[in-house]
This record gives sequence, C-alpha cells and structure tokens, in this order.
Amino acid sequence: MSPRKALRQGGFTLIELILVITILGVISVSVAQVVSLSAQIYITGAERTRLVSDARFIILRLEKELRNVVPNSVSFDASLGCLSYYPIKESGTYVGDAFNNPIHVVVFNSQLSEDDTLVIYPTNPQSVNDNGRNIDAIADAASDPTSDNQYDLTLSAANTQSSPGKRFFVPEAQVTVCRTSSAQGERLIRTQDGVSGIIGANVISWSANVITAGLRQNGLIELQMTLQSSDEEQISVVHEVHFPNVP
Repeated sequence: MSPRKALRQGGFTLIELILVITILGVISVSVAQVVSLSAQIYITGAERTRLVSDARFIILRLEKELRNVVPNSVSFDASLGCLSYYPIKESGTYVGDAFNNPIHVVVFNSQLSEDDTLVIYPTNPQSVNDNGRNIDAIADAASDPTSDNQYDLTLSAANTQSSPGKRFFVPEAQVTVCRTSSAQGERLIRTQDGVSGIIGANVISWSANVITAGLRQNGLIELQMTLQSSDEEQISVVHEVHFPNVP
C-alpha cells in the first residue's frame, strides 16, 4: 500500500472536516428555528385560548343578567362607555285598578320587602325611577287572607301608569358595566349599589347597541368588545342577547 493511500484511509481531509462542520451548523440553525417557531405557535395559541375564555366569561355573565331585566331599562352611554340596566328582583300581576292604593297583587315565591320599589309600565330607563313607588307596607290580601301569593301593597303614592298586561316589576338597584383605563390596564367594572367588581380585564374596546323599536316581545342588545393580551394578540367578539321587553 502506498503512503498516500494509507494517509487517506487514516482520517478526514481538512476540506471534508469543514464541509461536515458547515452542514452540522446549517442543520442546527434549522432545528433551532423550527423549535422556536413551534414554541411561538404554542404561546400564541395559548394566549388566544385565554382571550377566548375571558371573552366567553364576560359574555355569559352579561347574558345571564340581561335575560332578567326590567323591560326598557337597558341603555348604553357611549361617552362614558357604560352599559346600564335594572335587574328584576320580583315581578307579578296586579288585580283591579292600577291606581288603587293599596294595590292588590299576585306573586309567586315572593321576595317582596318594605322599601322595595314597585314599577308599572316602564317605557325607558328614566321611567323606572319616575314611575317607581316605594312599598311602605305589605299585608295579606284582605279579599283572600289565606292565600300564599296575594298581597295588598301600600305604596308611597298611587301609581299614575297602568299596564295592558297588568304587570308590575320590583327592580334591584341599577347595575352599570363600564370600561375603565388605569395603571392596572383596561377593565370592565360592574357596579351595583356602591359595590364594584371586575368582570373582565384587557378589554381595549367596548360598546353595546340596544335595539327595542320594531320588536314586539323582545329587546335586542348587540355587545361588541376587543380583548388584547400582553404581547398584543387581539380577539374581537360580537354577541347578540335577546331579552324580554314587554312592560
């Protein structure tokens, strides 16, 4: 065997070594890019999933409350970014004349208490206050004192409105849901009777369109919001909620 042939069989040449190092470097860079891209896709997917979950929670919370509101009591103030409504504490029908005082009412599973407000035929949010009458006293119905669901309610003043369906409503304190911006970020804050709580975070835009005209039995509110994560990933949501709207 010649010395040159023996040398070739004994190891790599410099050129071969350089080629191997170059190829390994290219493969390493490619693998690193694939791993980095996969990690980024996972992180982005996780952020989107979290945003979707947050949006779903906000929508379900508002939808649950909006399905039990006093008719015509929902409004949205675009200048303040606040949605307002009056949840129903109790509702029922009255018997006889709406202008009687005491007024004879029929309710089931009554949660009435003195100092509640009784409203008949609200046509807009302001009329919940304008038409509201404080309940000063609650007594079993004189016409049927053994009944568990008929009462005579003494009001602070006689009603001035009547309902074609003889319905009345007892609202809870007004609820406002407002978007606020602070050092802690953009949040949706729910406030009722002076008590506030966060129902959503990272809400960079928020609006609601309340539609009642032309609808016979129900009202419609279109909720629109955009949520943004810390890495500026965004998701926009539009959701419609139908709610009873016959006073």
